[in-house]
Amino acid sequence: MRHPVLSMLLWTAALLLSQPVAAQAKRLLFYGNSYSLRNGSVADLVRLIAMQAGHPAPTIVKRFVSSADLDYHATNAAQVSAITTALPAGQRWDCVVMQGQSLEATAASGDPALFRAAALTIMGNVRNHSPLAKAVLYQTWARAQGHFLYPGTFATPRVMHEEIRANYRLATGDLNSAFGSDAARDSAVGDGVALLGWNPAYYDPDLFHPLPSMTLLASMCLFTSIYGQQVCPIDPDFTLPGPLVTWLATLGLGANDWEQMSGLADLCAAPAQRPFPGSGDYLLLQSGVQPGLTTACGRRSITVGSLLTLQLQSLNGAFPTAPGLLLINVFPTGAPPTPSPLYPELRIDTGSMLVLLTSNDLTVPLSLFLPMPFTFPGASVLVQGLAFAASPATGNPSFVTSDGHVLDFY
Repeated sequence: MRHPVLSMLLWTAALLLSQPVAAQAKRLLFYGNSYSLRNGSVADLVRLIAMQAGHPAPTIVKRFVSSADLDYHATNAAQVSAITTALPAGQRWDCVVMQGQSLEATAASGDPALFRAAALTIMGNVRNHSPLAKAVLYQTWARAQGHFLYPGTFATPRVMHEEIRANYRLATGDLNSAFGSDAARDSAVGDGVALLGWNPAYYDPDLFHPLPSMTLLASMCLFTSIYGQQVCPIDPDFTLPGPLVTWLATLGLGANDWEQMSGLADLCAAPAQRPFPGSGDYLLLQSGVQPGLTTACGRRSITVGSLLTLQLQSLNGAFPTAPGLLLINVFPTGAPPTPSPLYPELRIDTGSMLVLLTSNDLTVPLSLFLPMPFTFPGASVLVQGLAFAASPATGNPSFVTSDGHVLDFY
């Protein structure tokens, strides 16, 4: 016969083991300058987005110094000492976010080699204290259209952006080579700003610092890199005064800003985080159900009477003369087609696809407005844009593709 005390201990142990394990709050160290500090700081917004998504509130430590480059954060005694002094004894960092000075990753106005070396030094400093810490590089952006750096220092914003992006990607590769294949990620904030076309409406009047909507975009991109989670499904309720919604309201931001920026942030997430990634070129597919916004968020619910909007757009002068297509597959909800083995950026099953719409060129967006007179409960549609032009991103000489969107019928 089992002893009653032993039985109680076994019952207690079984009960404890059956309980869900609480997620561990992340500990995040942020290095940056005014790009990180403006509009309440990206660090605080990342914290609020994480909480809205159901994560425990992370511990954040902000080491922001105006105009500082990565070499400053790598070598300044106070910045380095924060690694060992800013957390209670025994605690370790989960992630270090590195945002460099806005021109340091360019050859004309910075030193890309020093930038990359400094990123390695910072990661080494952090790993000496926290051996499992990850790095997220906060890729900065090009100056707005109309800035005095164009066309003298850089021919166009696109030229500036692509140089910055290339060197952030190289720095990310350096870190992964030195510290392990999944040690670092590029948050691709600058890619998100490129999807805004370097429009001055999103910049401070100086045409390089961010206005609040761009800070929101940057924070969303950082969130996806730190937590490995998309932003579009988070969907905060802007009728309730929660911490995130209240914070955004103080910056003059609301539901429309959230929906617009979340779609762009998810497009900049790592391909593995995106359900139907395209080629990664300047080809943008947006969708919406009216009344409502048309955005890059890639999942929509369709019912009888829905007014569906689809729009395929060539951005930043990339493919204006290329013929464009909107392609679709119908599939049982939950069982989407698999990507092409030869061209993984083609998410449509070519054996069962339909051509929904065509255009001789993309000088104006290829658009569809379709009232739904019927529905197919249990069915979904995958929509993907394609343009017949060579892809700088994949090297495909024939076509580029957008990310795919899914329309679920109810």
